[in-house]
Amino acid sequence: MLLYLLVALIIFLQFYHLGSFQVWIPNESFYAYASRHMMEYGDFITPYYNGEVRLNKPPMTYWLAVVGYWLLGCNEWGLRIMHVFLSLLTGVLTAVIAYELTSNTKVGILSFAVLTTSFLFFANGRYVSPEVPLTFFVTATLWGWLMYYRKRNWVFLVLAFLFATGGVLTKGPVAFAMPALVVLLYLLLTDPKELTKKSYYFLGIFFFFVSMWWHAFQLIFHREEFLKVFYEENLKRVWGGEDPWYFYLLDTLVSFLPYSFLFYLAVVWFVKERRKELTFPFVWFLVYFLIFSIIKQKIPVYVLPAYPAMAVLTAAFLEDTKMEKVKTPSVYFLSYLMGIAYLILVLYLGLSYLFLLAVPLFFLAPKLTHSYAPLLSGILFLFLLIGGVLPWLETYRPYRDLGSYIKHLDPAGKLPVYELTYFHHNLPFYAERNIIRNKMPVKGSIVIYPLSGGFVCSPSRTFVMYTGSESRLLRYILDAKKGKRFETFGVCVYN
Repeated sequence: MLLYLLVALIIFLQFYHLGSFQVWIPNESFYAYASRHMMEYGDFITPYYNGEVRLNKPPMTYWLAVVGYWLLGCNEWGLRIMHVFLSLLTGVLTAVIAYELTSNTKVGILSFAVLTTSFLFFANGRYVSPEVPLTFFVTATLWGWLMYYRKRNWVFLVLAFLFATGGVLTKGPVAFAMPALVVLLYLLLTDPKELTKKSYYFLGIFFFFVSMWWHAFQLIFHREEFLKVFYEENLKRVWGGEDPWYFYLLDTLVSFLPYSFLFYLAVVWFVKERRKELTFPFVWFLVYFLIFSIIKQKIPVYVLPAYPAMAVLTAAFLEDTKMEKVKTPSVYFLSYLMGIAYLILVLYLGLSYLFLLAVPLFFLAPKLTHSYAPLLSGILFLFLLIGGVLPWLETYRPYRDLGSYIKHLDPAGKLPVYELTYFHHNLPFYAERNIIRNKMPVKGSIVIYPLSGGFVCSPSRTFVMYTGSESRLLRYILDAKKGKRFETFGVCVYN
């Protein structure tokens, strides 16, 4: 009963304050603007951001935002709603895979909970980027293949390739190649004869070329820009970085909170207990971590498609009765750690003392519910983040007000708008017009400029804005508290 209650809280948490926070800088801004541009101009193939072609990613993420805009309007709710649905669907597929492998309903439901509350996955589910859609399509692809392999129903195999096609339209050929590598290694280890079936290769070649239609289109019509972006986004990253090979092993300790190193204990348990039924998710995890550990440029979200597999292994480990001498102190440690972090955040940011009422639950959770203590701790921490920390941070984000003020100054949208020295990527979305950057303004234009920058113009209004990247959330919170990396910007009509 408790597990079902926690799952209900997770679903509520996914939608809680979803549209309350302004578009994040920089990445979400690209999708917010370009998706609205698609709706306004009817071009659903080539994304445009701030007046320029943007080919960094295929169009699936934009299409999802367009669907949300169509349902709920061009606002933050519409922008993010489809991503939340996909994150929940990914959780459901993870639960189905877990149940298919273990025949244990609790493991399936807990797998859903582990995935959807792991911090990196949860954050990306409420933030528009290709990562959660990619994870959904990878998970759906591997679910389809697993069901085909077990039930020998061709419908599942065709579905697997269709989902892989969706992955390519989300983040390129890697979405086809990586699930294929998972299946290849799994069959090499467990059933090599299966690899002799010609249907895999015929269907694979056919669907791969079908999935590349967008890339072919852009190669024909935007050849120079497409080749440049394709090289930078897909090839250069293989050798263009300096992070150590063990980057993801360390990052998991934070990004996979509130479960963190419990996953590594689950791997030890899997090997020690020889749980052959979990070989598939183990191989799934292994392929992603090995391949992306070899690639030089490392970003935490690169291994996000491995999180469903990690959730299955972690859930199965938590529901098992083995290794209790290691599991029990680990659960206590993680719950206490989350509780201390929670308390520090409330006090440091000066949030409502009502949040302190939840602190005892972190320390009681391991005693009340052993297997679900990290889950309960994670839910409480995420409630603080969404209900306390981010609303506090919003007071430092005047972008919607600035966009409205620009529209007030020029309702018809006839004046060019410049931003000097810095560029806030969500302003084109909120001002509903292109913002010219890195150029000196002409007479008869609206100019946004830092007062300390030397540009001479009498501001009709000022705004204090952050000049760093909002994607590094912890640094952004600390900077907001300390007043670092903020500038006062003036807005004037330059005559």
